Amino acid sequence: MEKSKRLSGIELLRIIAMVQIIFLHLFQYGKMEVALSLKNLSASTVVDFMWSLSRTPVNVFVMISGYFLITAKTDIRRAVERCKKPYQAMLFYSVVIGIIFFITTPKLFVAPEVWKMCLPFFSRTWYFLDNYIIVLLISPFLNRMLVSLEKKEYRFLLIVAFVVVSVWSTLSKIKVINDVISTVKVTDNYYGKSLMGFLLMYIIGGYLRLHIDDSRFAVWKKRCWYGGIFLGMCGIDFALHCNFKEYKSVYGMFNNPFVVIESVCMILLFRSLVFSSKMVNTLASTTLGVYAIHEHPYVRKWLWELLSMKDHTLYHSRKYLPMAIGICVGVFLACGILELIRMKMFEFITKRHFIQQKDTTKK
Repeated sequence: MEKSKRLSGIELLRIIAMVQIIFLHLFQYGKMEVALSLKNLSASTVVDFMWSLSRTPVNVFVMISGYFLITAKTDIRRAVERCKKPYQAMLFYSVVIGIIFFITTPKLFVAPEVWKMCLPFFSRTWYFLDNYIIVLLISPFLNRMLVSLEKKEYRFLLIVAFVVVSVWSTLSKIKVINDVISTVKVTDNYYGKSLMGFLLMYIIGGYLRLHIDDSRFAVWKKRCWYGGIFLGMCGIDFALHCNFKEYKSVYGMFNNPFVVIESVCMILLFRSLVFSSKMVNTLASTTLGVYAIHEHPYVRKWLWELLSMKDHTLYHSRKYLPMAIGICVGVFLACGILELIRMKMFEFITKRHFIQQKDTTKK
């Protein structure tokens, strides 16, 4: 019971993280970023800081995987089984969405697009899902190594990985510094979105599970502490962005040290939320499907043209805030319902196939 309660706290974090991802896409593809170019200082500051508060979700998703899988059985068959669900969603939405848009927009029906539709993993339709599946596949080997390490050894590995993938990579992107500090031919991290960034987050997640025991602290102290550090890191990142032109190139990068620390705080904060909710767990189970649907290239273009917030007049009043929140929650719920339907359909097919196999065996 205690385990299921704790799971709901982390599951709630999955939901929040996916809504944050949708906000990041609204900001970029839905043109909410136009607020930053307006003379309305209030609106531009609010939108910019909201963006800063939403930089952790990708890190959080991978850290959660490391957090739970680090104690899982190091079994290759189980690792392959874990990959089936995200890959099934990838292939299903790639094919179904592709067919729908080929019918509605015949000019899209060309050989390269058809092959991409059938090979979503290798065509990098969704970079997150590609990296996520690779991490799942190699997780048994990572786990064997990480679990065998003593705390001191694990900490040393973590420090080295953090310095190389986070600190060093971030400094190398700052224009004033990159003449001296460079990661060319050492790491190709692409602002924390590459496989190296994912591996760092997985290692951190495992460390939090194995070696961070905060049970001796009162719950309210933990929440204040982790929440305060999160806001402090966001504030420092935002202040550097506002005051130093050279820092803008690394502001909010997923592997930026401030963002990595923010992500750790999010995991520890929501780990302290001890409750059980079937609704939260069900909604959380749809998050990867929500990502696959709304971030499919065809859907992305159509969706954010439909829900665009590029109208400058929106930002002369405060209605842009409830509007942005409503769009993000609405997109999550709409895509979540579609994903629940797909999951139930796959569940029904799997059960029926299992029953038929069982009947055949009996005969």
